[in-house]
Amino acid sequence: MRTSLRILVLALGCTSLLAQDPVDDPFGHSRHGGEFDEGPRQAAYLMAGISDQVHIPVVGLSAEAQRFFDQGVCQQHGFWYFEAERSFRQVAKLQPECAMAYWGMAMANVENWKRGAGFAAQAVQRAAKLPEYEKLWVDSLAAYYQIDDALRTELQSGDAERIKKAKETITGKTERDEKQLHRTLVRGYETILAAFPDDIEAKAFLAVQVWRNSDVGIEISSHSAVDALLDRVFAKAPMHPTHHYRIHLWNGEKDERALRSAALIGDSAPAIAHEWHMSGHIYYKLNRNAEAAWQQEASGRVDHAFMMRDRVMPFEIHNYGHNQEWLCRSLCHIGRAREALDLAKNMAELPRHPEKNKLEDHEAIAGYARDRLVDICEDYELWEDAVQVCRDGHIEASDDCKAEAQRLSLLGRALFRLAGGDAGRLEEAERVVAAADALLAKARAERASAIDKAEDEVIANKGDREKADKAMDDARRERTDAVRVVQDLQRELRGEKLLAAGDAKGALAEFLQIKGFRRTLLADAHVAAGDPDKAIEMLEKDHKAHPHRAPTTGRLLLAYDAAYAQSKKPEHKDRMRELMLDCPAVVDGNKADTRFVERLQIGVSACGDLNKETVHLPNAGFGEDFGPRPPLESLGPFRWSPTAAPGFDLPCANGGSMTMPKGRPTLVIFYLGFGCLHCVQQLEALSPKAKDFAAAGIDIVAIGNQSLDKTVDSVAALGDQKFAFPLLADPELAAFKAWRCYDDFEEMPLHGTFLVDGDGKVRWQDISFEPFTQIDWLLAESKRLLALPSNVGSK
Repeated sequence: MRTSLRILVLALGCTSLLAQDPVDDPFGHSRHGGEFDEGPRQAAYLMAGISDQVHIPVVGLSAEAQRFFDQGVCQQHGFWYFEAERSFRQVAKLQPECAMAYWGMAMANVENWKRGAGFAAQAVQRAAKLPEYEKLWVDSLAAYYQIDDALRTELQSGDAERIKKAKETITGKTERDEKQLHRTLVRGYETILAAFPDDIEAKAFLAVQVWRNSDVGIEISSHSAVDALLDRVFAKAPMHPTHHYRIHLWNGEKDERALRSAALIGDSAPAIAHEWHMSGHIYYKLNRNAEAAWQQEASGRVDHAFMMRDRVMPFEIHNYGHNQEWLCRSLCHIGRAREALDLAKNMAELPRHPEKNKLEDHEAIAGYARDRLVDICEDYELWEDAVQVCRDGHIEASDDCKAEAQRLSLLGRALFRLAGGDAGRLEEAERVVAAADALLAKARAERASAIDKAEDEVIANKGDREKADKAMDDARRERTDAVRVVQDLQRELRGEKLLAAGDAKGALAEFLQIKGFRRTLLADAHVAAGDPDKAIEMLEKDHKAHPHRAPTTGRLLLAYDAAYAQSKKPEHKDRMRELMLDCPAVVDGNKADTRFVERLQIGVSACGDLNKETVHLPNAGFGEDFGPRPPLESLGPFRWSPTAAPGFDLPCANGGSMTMPKGRPTLVIFYLGFGCLHCVQQLEALSPKAKDFAAAGIDIVAIGNQSLDKTVDSVAALGDQKFAFPLLADPELAAFKAWRCYDDFEEMPLHGTFLVDGDGKVRWQDISFEPFTQIDWLLAESKRLLALPSNVGSK
């Protein structure tokens, strides 16, 4: 089919079958430059919950455009870059020659140099006749992106070729003095304030830039001076969203100085999840874990409300995974282990993406989920749950040796600890031991192969012996790390086997050889080996550094209980009473729904004169400075859930019409006609896989933007080589628009791929300027999503 399709594309390029001239139809790519391909393509709307205390006046904007502009600035203050860019694009849609709209787009790409430089060039191109105030804002970014007078002249020349070359020069710069450029941006904001001393937005951006300069090694000489600058903002606008910047300023420095803003930041811009999240940093640092958990839950709920309202995948949201994994940790600290486990499982079930949410990336949602599931199960001794999550796909087997070692570690530990003389459990555990042995052989083989490959590549490129040796050393070093991880896994399993056999001292000896072994488990091993004093010594250090954490405090209490049983020292019992005040898992009345809590409740029987009715728990509530908060339920749902697919009713190239299938999962493809080579590549890659999707219970349908006649002619041109799925025609783009496969700014269709489950819910999607062509990955992800015992929605 591939050859026939390529010939068809060439033929279509020369006939009237093409929907549009190739110059007019960029097939999903922006007509205005590569920087517009990425980022938001759907229209902005004026959101509720955006601060009305943010304002940068732009001459000539309509009232509507000015509101979108100020919304974008507010979103920028909340580091909601994607939505800030969308708002600024909306301004450009309304008034295309507004230089400040492109200034905003550049600001929204502060973490993407090339895109930011492209937008800055667009701003300068339109800046020739700006009033002084706006010119100073654009000039500040022009200096940062090294747009000198010569480049400015080219950009404002009106000559398309000269403008194009100037933009290529600006976006192509790779050698930069980051410190100097960051200082340049500070001077730019200072210049604005020199001319307009009462401008609070310039003060806000100056404050955050001084803080940002620390990222490139420029020390903040006076945090108090920056704080005083922010006070001048709040004197004029008390609920300005730059409370966010005060939190960043003091976080890790003197966190208590940010408490004023921590109490206000969420209400300053309640539609922005990050504004709720950041207070959690302060409360967490101050060991106020219940308040940290509240903030993180609020942030997650706001994100969920937005994602479900605007039909956005979780992996598209900046900071979402970080917030959710931190919420898991905070819930664990205050004894809410079951809720934390439920949340971590939900994270594991969320849609993956080969670039934006990869299992092997420990800072992606999937990677975070795996780490938190292990933490929760081990800290709270949820061994039955541990076995279950390793079997049901929440922690799936991996080809990556380190990831697989992590899974086998949890599974093996859980099986040995559940065994209790059960021959079946012990047999299962021994199979894990055998799998660990095989994994070591694999890790060593991969190391040898990587070393050989590194040497061969250097030799093939005519490199010398020294370069080959270095390449081999680098490969050996990288792969040896995986070997060491698997060797530690073997030690862990040997220790667990000894522990299950009653040899606690032998188990402890194995665990002590493992660098970075979980300290709560090590403390348990010391107690089991008859040395509670050693457990007390290490746990008291941890408790001093991080009080009010249930897993640490609880184990410390158990260690004192064991020490008291040995020595009957009254000070041990006194310390247990103190620790009970610090351990919500015991005193705050949690149900004994984990082995850890059961052990705690048995272990504190010596302190039976204290109980939840008579003990005041300092960590259970919120401090007086926490301030009023809205009900969490009012902010959004606790979990993300997939939303209903819009549906369609379109004519089919094979005759008749077709609506969205019901009761059976469907892969829905939006393609841009047979004149789009990349679309053809997607369809030809998908067609031979249709039987594999069908075997997984998934139908396929493809919707194109050509007329029915042209679609029929295209199919007829294939002869006997037909597609294995129906092709529908949507020349009016009704379905494209309903499914958001449409660029509202440039008014053209986009590529889209959607997995819709049997209940009509969208479980995965990709909307882009390019079609999604990783078909094998998509098949595997579709199977995973539809097979999970899901917390996110019905299959």
